[in-house]
Amino acid sequence: MRVLFTPFPATTHVYTQVPLAWALRAAGHDVRVATQPDVADDILGAGLTAVPIGEVLDVGAKMNQDEPEPVDGAEPEPEGESWLDVLDIGELRPEKLTYDYVHGTLTAWSHVVHQATNPRPVVAELVDFAREWQPDLVIWDTMYYAGAVAAMATGAAHARLLFGLDLMGWMRGHYRALMSERPPALREDPMEEWLGPLLAPHGRHFGEEAVLGQWTIDPLPTAMRLPVDHPYVPMRYVPYNGASTLPDWLREPPRRPRVCLTLGRSFREIVGADRASVPALLDAVSDLDVEVVATLNADQLAELPSVPGNVRVVDFVPLDILLPSCAAIIHHGGSGTVATALAHGVPQIMVPARMWCNIPKARRVAELGAGLYRQAEDFSAAELRTMLVRVLDEPSFGRSAAALRAQSLAAPLPADLVPVLERLTAAHRRPPPPTMRSLRSP
Repeated sequence: MRVLFTPFPATTHVYTQVPLAWALRAAGHDVRVATQPDVADDILGAGLTAVPIGEVLDVGAKMNQDEPEPVDGAEPEPEGESWLDVLDIGELRPEKLTYDYVHGTLTAWSHVVHQATNPRPVVAELVDFAREWQPDLVIWDTMYYAGAVAAMATGAAHARLLFGLDLMGWMRGHYRALMSERPPALREDPMEEWLGPLLAPHGRHFGEEAVLGQWTIDPLPTAMRLPVDHPYVPMRYVPYNGASTLPDWLREPPRRPRVCLTLGRSFREIVGADRASVPALLDAVSDLDVEVVATLNADQLAELPSVPGNVRVVDFVPLDILLPSCAAIIHHGGSGTVATALAHGVPQIMVPARMWCNIPKARRVAELGAGLYRQAEDFSAAELRTMLVRVLDEPSFGRSAAALRAQSLAAPLPADLVPVLERLTAAHRRPPPPTMRSLRSP
């Protein structure tokens, strides 16, 4: 069968999709990866076929531009806070999820965030490619609705591949329940207002599958999943970090407890800067009897007056080969970093900032006993040092991390998922809409 992957055009999002794309390719299926040109080199570097769509998105520039005008339905913005702080899609507290809050959040995300990162010309070009190539299955990124529109426009079966927690599924479930309590005339749906006009020219009507897919592939352990009423297909997370070389020093076992310190790529690539203070992080570990491996680039190093003697600085080392030798990891809460630490059973100290699911994900890891967290804007070096000492000294963190690793290993490998996806595709594939059939008629 023909399988079209549509990742959000950011490196870490592409990397999440590579293992499943290669599992399908190795099983003999025809695979294409279509997205904007920002990540064409990442796709090619993974040995996959890239289909560049539209112009470069440059999501970092969009994230750092002036704040957008408030959208209708959004709550007033307190002084000193951005609209993303106020309308946080990662809000999980039931008492906070009132109709006004959820409606405002979905309005902001559909009409500002998703509309900006799924521009109409890109959606149209992706639909055109799908009509030409006619995929049987489209696997789309939870942030890239262009893939859902292309699938529905051509009759392909389609599923989301999650990048972190299913915040949209969580928020949609609450919103639909809240809408059902309102008079029919007052049941406004911001996702339908945005996606409906994108689907209509292709003979398709808006439905919940446009928001959540026909089913969803979830690479996180089941214990991490939010309680959402939706069909999920679990998959073992297989870390992929791109091309790399094993450094000589990593071939020797550590003489002291090894701690990885990383702030990932997402904030530097998408937001433009780290949210946690690198000097404060290094100050927290400077007097401990540990070996710290810190992945810092030249810009981050420029912030430092000096590097502590127990810190080894490397520009990049794949977490997949580093973490098996580590007793703990300190990080920013990014989805790839959390998933890799869970896959290797390494206890985590997290300093997340508000970006997609970083904070709720860190909170969930802590609730499951596999780590501790403090929000990036609130932590101090002394507090971080105390958290690290606890994680290294208290065996319960290692036991809980090992339990989550066992749960991760129990999920089907990407290769094991191939026959499942074949069956689901056969069950969900449907004829193209009349508009497409008329274009193909002689």
